[in-house]
Amino acid sequence: MTVDVVCAAPPFLDIVFRGLERMPQSGEEVLASAVSVVPGAMANVAFALRQLQLDAVVCSRIGTDPAGRLLQELMAKAGVPWIGEPTGATSISVALPVDGDRAFVTVMADTSIDLDAIAALAPRAVVVNLPLPGPMPGTPWIYAVVGDPQVAILREHGLGSLALLRTLFLNEREAQDLTGLADTRDAAAEPAVHGCLVIVTRGASGAVAAMPDGRVVEAPAIVTDAQDTVGAGDLFTAAFIWADLLDRPLDERLNLAIAYASHSLAHPAAGQKGLTVAAFRDVLAATAAPLEWLQEV
Repeated sequence: MTVDVVCAAPPFLDIVFRGLERMPQSGEEVLASAVSVVPGAMANVAFALRQLQLDAVVCSRIGTDPAGRLLQELMAKAGVPWIGEPTGATSISVALPVDGDRAFVTVMADTSIDLDAIAALAPRAVVVNLPLPGPMPGTPWIYAVVGDPQVAILREHGLGSLALLRTLFLNEREAQDLTGLADTRDAAAEPAVHGCLVIVTRGASGAVAAMPDGRVVEAPAIVTDAQDTVGAGDLFTAAFIWADLLDRPLDERLNLAIAYASHSLAHPAAGQKGLTVAAFRDVLAATAAPLEWLQEV
């Protein structure tokens, strides 16, 4: 069995409380208008990649607890293959989207990665959390992501060389926390000198790309009506990888990833977020900036 992309990190069971007017204060109860329970984290990336016609799988330990059994059912319903050995617990995240942003409370379970399983899948690309779990088997393009726990580890131990990475994805707050730099361009450029392209997403301000040679490129945001922005970075990451595997230039990758994430959030489905290629093509055709080459995909 071979695949296009292995998403090599645990999926989360996401419990998303929608329609909050504000964040609760300590000791206070605030009512949401709806709740959804969906696969999250790497499952978001894999689902969006599959929507974009890439054969993507999640490769991580599979929880056998009640949350893990539910997550397996949801992953199967979403059509995302999940490959891995059993483990006792499952990663769970409660998401609170408010005013175009979101906050999380998370329990992290077993994050170990089976490198032999990845090797057996012979992927074109691997999406993985930093720090890298070890040398990736074969020669796939490696795309790295982080969350707050990974940023804390990297701040303590240092980035080291990033030359093995194709791209590192950070959001603006993660980049600023990692580098201690308030200016987003500087916060993107600092890790890029370690050897790879660094993308920093900025929500309503678009995205910044910094290259190891010091060049920095910016792309503007697209204004859409998105009430729930949970998974925005995952959607951006998936679309950027898709465009990269199609050998599109950097400016197109940035603008396409922004457009895909923005429009996917503005057209949410009942379960996982992420437009199909056909739906994305139709949405772009109705805008002022359709991508002609996308009509051929």
